[in-house]
Amino acid sequence: MTDLTLGTFGDGDSADNDLDPDAASIARCATACRAPDRDDGSWAAPDEDWGLTTQRPVSSINTSAGRATKQQTRWVVGGDVGDYVEQYATGDLLQIPNTYGDFSSVDTRVTFIDGLADSYGYGIDAQALEKALRVLTSGGRYTASRYTAIPCGKQPWILTGPEGTLLCSCMPVERPENPYTRKLRTPETTLQIEEQNQTVLTGAAEFAHLLSDVLGVDIESVEHATVRGQTQHSFIDGEDKFPIKASDLAQLHGLTSDPSVIQGTVSRGVQPPNGGDPISVEWDGPDHPVGYLDEGDVIAGYEFAWEQPEESLEDVAVVREYRITRNYSRWTVDYHTHRLASVVP
Repeated sequence: MTDLTLGTFGDGDSADNDLDPDAASIARCATACRAPDRDDGSWAAPDEDWGLTTQRPVSSINTSAGRATKQQTRWVVGGDVGDYVEQYATGDLLQIPNTYGDFSSVDTRVTFIDGLADSYGYGIDAQALEKALRVLTSGGRYTASRYTAIPCGKQPWILTGPEGTLLCSCMPVERPENPYTRKLRTPETTLQIEEQNQTVLTGAAEFAHLLSDVLGVDIESVEHATVRGQTQHSFIDGEDKFPIKASDLAQLHGLTSDPSVIQGTVSRGVQPPNGGDPISVEWDGPDHPVGYLDEGDVIAGYEFAWEQPEESLEDVAVVREYRITRNYSRWTVDYHTHRLASVVP
């Protein structure tokens, strides 16, 4: 029986050098071993991460590519790397450059586009890949064919080689030259959008539906932009644009479309935020349906909440009536607060 070691997949002198093993095959041969004793740092006690036993560095590790933070690279000391990769890997591999000087040619791999993040999203870029390799090799010389990087979607990715295996967190990345898009399905059409945060996606679908159903907008596409450090999605209808911040779209997530649902729920009793017995709340409005036009605003949904107004020493039960409105050249999401009519002990 053939002894499948990492050398089988990467040794230039091997007769099997033309083979292109898949991620799972490589991961099943990955080495899990004790974190090395090195002069440049020490490792914390073992911990469990997604079925793998890992050790984090006690402090950031300084490399020639920059500092690798404590959560960025974890040394895999136990567990089944093959099972982890089979569960989370995206099916492809990242090629390791032949020299450290070639890392500038590595394209950014976006694993999660997040309009609520401070950056375009999260993923693996040239600097993150080089940092991880330098942590694994201690910055020494290496043979690229003996190392493999395995993307695992939103989960931490794997870097494995003769020294051992690292579990590497996806880090903030900037927008690549060839951006990624995801499908956004609405009742009217399917659009492509640069977004993967489900909260933003849900809000974007609702915003698109309101534009189409209430304002008669025929959305053709969605454009991504960063304005003053914040992600903005513009819904396009011919020459007309309907820009809105991702953080505003997120507010449309999870709203109640029928105000009578809230009325029925609160009348059966709600728990005060500071504890105590449930109280019954009576409410006589508002009752505008979603999509109702109110002085140019579009009613988008409702939410029950507790608030503490400045003039009150206690929390007050309210219903928030969310609406989308045009604010100069951009659309925004805001809400009107309606204090509930009475509280019955």
